[in-house]
Amino acid sequence: MRLLVTGGAGFIGANFIRYLLREHPDTEITNFDALTYAGNLENLTEVAEDSRYRFVRGDVTDTAAVEEVLQQEFDAIIHFAAESHVDRSLEDASPFLRTNI
Repeated sequence: MRLLVTGGAGFIGANFIRYLLREHPDTEITNFDALTYAGNLENLTEVAEDSRYRFVRGDVTDTAAVEEVLQQEFDAIIHFAAESHVDRSLEDASPFLRTNI
């Protein structure tokens, strides 16, 4: 199975990726992440050299970047990319609307 995981460098996404690679040896994962305040590639150091894992830096709000990564064929897309610090939305909700929706 070939999966595209958005936001895979965040806490939940990274745990999901590590779990899938550990438990499902037939799975290939492309991690598409903008590496904002919530994303950290150190969360994935243990799988960084795994031949079934690939990292692509990109933002889900960037249509061209999304279209480029989707040139590959995937069986499914798992969307974890999201703005998650609610206190930031009180000042400006627009990043939450762009990323989360």
